[in-house]
Amino acid sequence: MLAKMRIGPKGQVVIPKMFRDDIGLKPGEEVILDYAGKNIVIRKSSFDIVKIAEDIAKSGVKSKVSAGSLKRLDYADIEEKYARLSRQ
Repeated sequence: MLAKMRIGPKGQVVIPKMFRDDIGLKPGEEVILDYAGKNIVIRKSSFDIVKIAEDIAKSGVKSKVSAGSLKRLDYADIEEKYARLSRQ
């Protein structure tokens, strides 16, 4: 499925309804933007970083995480690690 959209004066692009409906995007939900070569990829965010931080803090698991190590992780890694933590 393809759609051609224009970028507005503030750099905004509207995601067409057919795309939003197909992947279940609702108003107010976050999306993840990433590069793939010279293309921009928009993905539905499947996690809430605040909830993840709260869950880790409540779990009592001690973890040394630096800002540098977080920057090296991509969202797929974070989602996978959070899923494993949630199952424990």
